Amino acid sequence: MMDSCCNCDCHKKIFRLNTLSSCPDCRCSSVQSSVPSNFTSGAIWRNPETEKIVVSLLNKTDVARTVTVSIVDWQNCAQAEMSKEAFLCGESQPSLFYGTPTPLTFTIPAKKLLVVHATPQNIWLPNDPIYEVLVITPGDPIVPSDPITPNDPVIFNTWGINDSGVPQVGNTVLHQQFHRTFFV
Repeated sequence: MMDSCCNCDCHKKIFRLNTLSSCPDCRCSSVQSSVPSNFTSGAIWRNPETEKIVVSLLNKTDVARTVTVSIVDWQNCAQAEMSKEAFLCGESQPSLFYGTPTPLTFTIPAKKLLVVHATPQNIWLPNDPIYEVLVITPGDPIVPSDPITPNDPVIFNTWGINDSGVPQVGNTVLHQQFHRTFFV
């Protein structure tokens, strides 16, 4: 284990989860630490014609990236995770999601597209058909090159579609419309 020191320029102020701090965990290393990049679509009111929720995740880097996708049904207090199916480059991936649905964690190869389809639970219930898409992507450096518009390694979007594959009005959230957040 490396000893803490302040010879590695960590005495500079850094941004960590929207607060300014001075190097709480300094290690003498040329490797930069990273903080997670957590994103939320916010609550989306599901169009009555939406029968599938689609999330596309494009790894635009030259290395594989691990992402986690959670699609939560806020229709009732249970906040149930929706069942999902993953497609890498158009090919269905073996399903590991039998039983109780859980968030999907998947490693996307370099320069590849992962598409996740989720099926809303109880789509016949008329009360508050609300869902949320949460995405955790590889961490950004603590000091990103551009803190206003960081260089996200994975680009993601979501749509609500009907059985014919037509996007439904009001159920589209594009990458820049997701909000950075932290999960408790």
